[in-house]
Amino acid sequence: MPLIFRESVPGIAETGVWRCTEPEEFFRSRILLDPADEAMLSGIRNVSRRLQWLGCRMVLVTLSGSPEVRIRYGSNGKPGLLTPGSFISFAHSGCYAAAIISDTTQTGIDLEQVRGKIARVADRFLTEQELSLVSDNQRLEQLTLFWCVKEALYKLRGKPDVDIKYDLRIESFDYLCSREGQLTGTMKAGERIYHVPVTWRKVEDSIIAWALSKHEIIE
Repeated sequence: MPLIFRESVPGIAETGVWRCTEPEEFFRSRILLDPADEAMLSGIRNVSRRLQWLGCRMVLVTLSGSPEVRIRYGSNGKPGLLTPGSFISFAHSGCYAAAIISDTTQTGIDLEQVRGKIARVADRFLTEQELSLVSDNQRLEQLTLFWCVKEALYKLRGKPDVDIKYDLRIESFDYLCSREGQLTGTMKAGERIYHVPVTWRKVEDSIIAWALSKHEIIE
């Protein structure tokens, strides 16, 4: 099926989500993978994981308008395009795959289905102050949203040694049972603290969040 969600920030970024219900052959017939990506795909044995992997690239193909996908991963595992000045980020959960592409800013994206298990691990990624922002109303959705926000910031930061609980923080926020919104996260980079806007949306039974920030502030 086509994208189930697409949103543009004119001149800055495009975001999309694909529900991966098609067989692998559908994606393979529409995506031109280079040898490096072919080798990576051949190492993925799990069928669902292969579809997620292809789904992320299908979103990228749709957003860019080109069937050719030329991706390289940095030493920290962060994906990037071979095209200079282009930035991407991927996310997947269950049958959903998401991607964001920007020609102007570093990006980070996350997507998660709302599930009960998030409540059992919330204190591992949220501080006491952040937990106090979560109300009893729609608690699972709020916890999932906060996880997505921190993951989007983590991917934007692009450094594996970042402490997701303490280096990436969420400022005061009212949920209001909405289907979309924006909030501000703070990111510690060296001795400096940066304020990063994060956009979020509900997409079917999932929440997606993405962060955009000028790359010169990212070490």
